[in-house]
Amino acid sequence: MARCLVLLLLFAAPLSRAQQASPPQTPRQALIEMLFSKTPGTFQKHLPVATQQALGNLPAMGIGSFQADSDTQTFQAGSILLVCRDRRTGQRVQVDIDRDDLMGDRDEMDLSFHTLKDGQEQPVSQFFPKLTLTMALQKGIWRLREVAMTLRLPLDDPELLKAVKEKLQVTSSLLPEQQVTSSIRALLFAEFRYQGAHPEQGFTCSLAQLATLRFSPAPTSPPMLDAALASGNKAGYKFTLSGCGSPPAATFQIAAVPLTPGQPAYCADQTQTIKSVANGSAASCFLNGQPVAGSAGPRK
Repeated sequence: MARCLVLLLLFAAPLSRAQQASPPQTPRQALIEMLFSKTPGTFQKHLPVATQQALGNLPAMGIGSFQADSDTQTFQAGSILLVCRDRRTGQRVQVDIDRDDLMGDRDEMDLSFHTLKDGQEQPVSQFFPKLTLTMALQKGIWRLREVAMTLRLPLDDPELLKAVKEKLQVTSSLLPEQQVTSSIRALLFAEFRYQGAHPEQGFTCSLAQLATLRFSPAPTSPPMLDAALASGNKAGYKFTLSGCGSPPAATFQIAAVPLTPGQPAYCADQTQTIKSVANGSAASCFLNGQPVAGSAGPRK
């Protein structure tokens, strides 16, 4: 009986230590640690040894810090790898593991990306690329060895065609505004350049005078205003200068009025804020116009 107790104690000790030891890290756990650990150097740790040697003494990279600006949750098991939720819109980006094949010291994972809002997957998800990650066990550590990307675009898919059409409509609706505001910015820049070159006159209300300005004294330097803008008619709008007063003029006004009814008018002055008004009236623009997003003009 005593002999049996001795044998039991001899075998129980190593068995207890084995039970307490942490299980080896899985490729999936290594990938999560690589991408989300805040410990410096963890990202490089899961790169192949040859890659680490090639990187040399580059600063340690850490990707996990971005979690502070979003609600991100990772999953150690199951078909979902991670979910990231936008706190403002409630929209979620979800990364799924579609395939996870462990083959000895090698593992392959297929990842797909999905955008969901109010529990419904958005059509844009089908345009996201799919990734195949190859992990390899090297010196006892799972390392990211290869990344492959597959992008599928079903050109006859109704959802794709709808999304492309909507995108083109948005782009085409923004293009006229971008052209007009870009022209106004060019006029603002020219006005301040002219004032600096002619302090006795100050600002000018003559497009012809602004048209003489060039970006540099070199004879080959291009003019600040293109020919269309210098003529006062460009992109379906008529551009005028006014409000200069007696020299040295300290004020000016730029108005861009649509040549076709139904389009907004744009305006700006020495404050360099570009405004717009829906009724197409220059006077209304200066009185009640709303600032255009990102409308701060060039400074003196």
